[in-house]
Formats: sequence, structure tokens, C-alpha cells
Amino acid sequence: MADFTRLHSQTSDPAEADAMLAAAGGRFSFASEPGSGFSFEADQATDSAFSVAHYAIGGEWETSGDFDDLVIVNVKSGPYRWNIDGEHGQGTRAPFLIRPGHDFTCYAEGTDVINIFLSPTVLQDVARTTYGDEDMAVVFDSPTTMSPRHSEYMLTAATAAAEYMEAGTFRHPLVRASLFHTLSMAALQSFPLSGDPRERTLSPAGQLKKFRLAARFIEDHASLPITVTDIAAAAGATMAQLNAAFLVHAGTTARGYLLRVRLSATHTELLVSEPVPTDLADLAARWGFADLDRFTRRYREEYGETPTATLAR
Repeated sequence: MADFTRLHSQTSDPAEADAMLAAAGGRFSFASEPGSGFSFEADQATDSAFSVAHYAIGGEWETSGDFDDLVIVNVKSGPYRWNIDGEHGQGTRAPFLIRPGHDFTCYAEGTDVINIFLSPTVLQDVARTTYGDEDMAVVFDSPTTMSPRHSEYMLTAATAAAEYMEAGTFRHPLVRASLFHTLSMAALQSFPLSGDPRERTLSPAGQLKKFRLAARFIEDHASLPITVTDIAAAAGATMAQLNAAFLVHAGTTARGYLLRVRLSATHTELLVSEPVPTDLADLAARWGFADLDRFTRRYREEYGETPTATLAR
């Protein structure tokens, strides 16, 4: 994943806000008169595969339009009402999906919003690998999630993505790759898909073969921004087949195995690198661990000491 860009801007001019949304691939028009208290602040990070945008919008406002990408709207606070093709909903803490080609309008006041932008083509590639169907077309049946539990799952994933963007760890390719996979899977699992994606089980011999192919791919490419989807594709397995193989032969999921290999790489750097890495947050993020506290806990569980203790040897 390359072509990372970061944009942070703000305005009280609705026309300038329209232009900011246009830069994100949207065609929108804010309906707000100057002097009404309208304000628009955007913080957006964009990768070749997806984007994360955090919007703080003040005053009463309404807008209408559409996006080229699939957009998952996560309203963290403030009253927010949406209308998509005549279907109505309340958006506050209830993520919803704007699909290309569907008319969208909303009415809101003083809102804090996190938008996740996913390319339909790229998401379809993820889905085809996930469900083992090379002809699968990703079509969502509804803009709303399947349940309150799925809403919370999607909102948690989006909030974490925004936090990593704002903390600066989003700039690391391995972090972005992990976030892309998390957000793609959250979208596929939270919103209803047309059809019935089915999984095929493997024989024990087939499972071992897939595990060996996947483990070799991980060990050869752990320093690159690979995702679990890439690992499944390299092994010729669906996501469920892949994780079943790893649970049997490695006692963890494919993602757990990838993190284990990357954790080993950080351990090696702390022991033998010259010059010795002293910025632990940067070291962790370079190897795909966006949260330093979680990295430290995982490191201590694996090696019986903290990264700082390893450095002090």
C-alpha cells in the first residue's frame, strides 16, 4: 500500500467545505448560510486502497450528494438524520453505508463524524478471497448494519482507525495494511450482503498444505504491508480455511502468526541493530504495531521482559 497522503484543513465557508469533500471523491453541496454558525474541519489520511476522514462540523447543516467509493459513516456525537433512496435512519452511533449510485441527504447539528472510504473494486477482491468465490460480486442489500452488535463492531474499528491517523502511526505501511484488512472485514461482516457466501472445508492433508504455503509466505514477506487476505490468496485458501489450518498447526490464527513473526523481528532489532533503536513507538509501528502499550504487553508475554529491559542488556 503506497501513495499515502494526509490533509488537515478547516473553514466556515460552505463552498470551501464542498471542495474538501470533492477532494475525497464526493459530490456534495452544503446548505448553510454564512453567519449561521457553520464550521467544517477535516482531517483525512488516504492510501491507494482506502481513506479515513475525521470531520467536526459545527452549527445546523444539511447536505446531499454521492460518493464514488463505498463510504461507511460513523457519527460519534450530535443529532444526525439521513435519507438514502427514501429509506430513513438516525446515524448517531449507528454506522450506515453510502453506496455508489444511491442518492443521499442528511440533516445534522454539531456533529463528530468518522468516514471510512473503501474502493468497491478492492473490497470485492477481499470478499472473493474471504469467501473462496472468484465470481462473487459485492452487493450490499441495505445501508444499515445487521444488528446493534455489528454497529458497535464497525464503530470501534472506525474509531481506532481515526485514532491511529491522528497519532501519526497511520503513516507506516504495515499499520495501514492491517487497518485496511480490519475495516474491510468489518464492512463485509457488519452490513448484509446479497447471496449466501459459503465456505468449503479442507481435508487434513489439504489443510497442512495450505498452512505450509501460508507460513512460508508470512516468513518471506512479514516486512511488507501484507494482510491476511494476501496470505489467504498466496495459499489458495478462504479466510475460514486459512484460520482453521493455523489453529490446528500453529495454535493461533493467521494474523496471530503474522504478528508473532513481526514481534520476533522487533526483538532481533533490539538485540543486534546498530545503532540501537531507541524510539520504541516508531519501531513498533514500522512492524505493524500501532499501539505501543499493546505492543509492550505482547512483547512481555512472548519474551518475559519489556522492550526497554531488552534494550538495557
